[in-house]
Amino acid sequence: MTRPMLFPALVLASLLLLAPAVSSAGATGAFVAVYNSGRAQVRETRAVTLPAGPAVVVFTDVPATLDATSIRAVAPGMGVEGIEYSYRPITPRNLLDLYVGKELSVILPDPADANARILRKARLLSNAEGPVFSMGKEVYVGGYEAVLLPEMPKGFNEKPTLTLTTDNESEGRKSVALHYLMGGLNWQADYTMAVSADGATADLEAWATVTNASDYAFKGADVRLVAGDVQRAPASYKMARRGEPVLAMEAAMPDNAAGASEESFSEYHVYTLPTAVTLPPQGARQASLFSAAGVPVRQELVSRYHAGTGQRAGKIDQSVESALTFDNLAVNKLGRPLPAGTVRVYMPTTDGHHLLAGETRLGHVAEGDAVRLVLGRSFDVSVERRQTSFEKVGKSAYEIGWAVTVKNGKKVPADLKLADSFPGQWKVLSSDASYAVADAATIEFDLKGLPPSAGTDGLVINYTVRIEY
Repeated sequence: MTRPMLFPALVLASLLLLAPAVSSAGATGAFVAVYNSGRAQVRETRAVTLPAGPAVVVFTDVPATLDATSIRAVAPGMGVEGIEYSYRPITPRNLLDLYVGKELSVILPDPADANARILRKARLLSNAEGPVFSMGKEVYVGGYEAVLLPEMPKGFNEKPTLTLTTDNESEGRKSVALHYLMGGLNWQADYTMAVSADGATADLEAWATVTNASDYAFKGADVRLVAGDVQRAPASYKMARRGEPVLAMEAAMPDNAAGASEESFSEYHVYTLPTAVTLPPQGARQASLFSAAGVPVRQELVSRYHAGTGQRAGKIDQSVESALTFDNLAVNKLGRPLPAGTVRVYMPTTDGHHLLAGETRLGHVAEGDAVRLVLGRSFDVSVERRQTSFEKVGKSAYEIGWAVTVKNGKKVPADLKLADSFPGQWKVLSSDASYAVADAATIEFDLKGLPPSAGTDGLVINYTVRIEY
């Protein structure tokens, strides 16, 4: 069946007057594909008793965040000739929009008495960015206590309404498949990593957190979760939002069932939840994606510095970031796509309790990729540097000396990686510690087994670099 076009308002209005109106039953058998970009694709089944010939089918139980341009309705022997979606809830802004150009009673602060109020007649000139009134020859822009409307205007909807103009081959009860896109639904992965006592492995649990802010509930839905960056066209119409019209067309509850099944879909990945899911109109639902025990991990401390060509005086403190790394490989108990989300890493104390050691965002990770989670800053390991020499040796060439001091405040040895980056063309002229060239702009000092430095000056690394633009 071809996609029906949106009817012009006058043509659709005439059809609505001629055809009998039919109301639909509630939705059943919902299929909901939730994208991690804040939208969802929905397919629902509605039972409708239709007469032969033209009829108007009214759906009042539809989302306020529905994308009116995406609606499709299909049933055997039913032709769809027009679609209208309307939602104008009763809000102060919508009420005042209908009174632009009319005279109203406005309660204002009394300029002569801060505790008093006055009643004035005023014409509402505009409500685009807040009410603007004219009072005689003056224009009033400012605060007001209240606006009194003479009556309740018509044209408001308590609920969003979808109206189909149909032409039916025969009368009888039909199952109408309603397809549409909507906003207000989103999902992300939430990961928990519990690191072992020796710090060499971690147990990983992945959960999908589906959030619904649409005020539209789904009961017993077949839910699919799509992971990936799906292209969206720029909106060419005004989307339905709470409090604004569109015309023309509970706390998180975990689901402890088995993990979701995953498959590739186009350039994305889709997860199918194993059981039917009920999404409350406002709230979140969690479902297990997968778990992996004994994933090999590596803990590392890294301090980075981006050097320039300027002359610096005094000491420069460098932060030392704490990170946890692992490889997304099958031999490491993983080897699966990891959807974007939040990762919380817990590490053990000496008495066996696991405490939160860091929380970070994870982007989409493909199978085989390396993962690096920055957890925070080291409390005990510190790095500071001092510029020991500075000389301009050419029009745009400089020779700069650095002394980098590393201290380990722990009671046990620690490993640290120093990563220094340089602009332009550069060359290390001298260094009293070995280093490796990490990339075209960076050298790394890999310091293994730094001893505790209590009562000492710590480890000092001296090097000189030539930088030329």
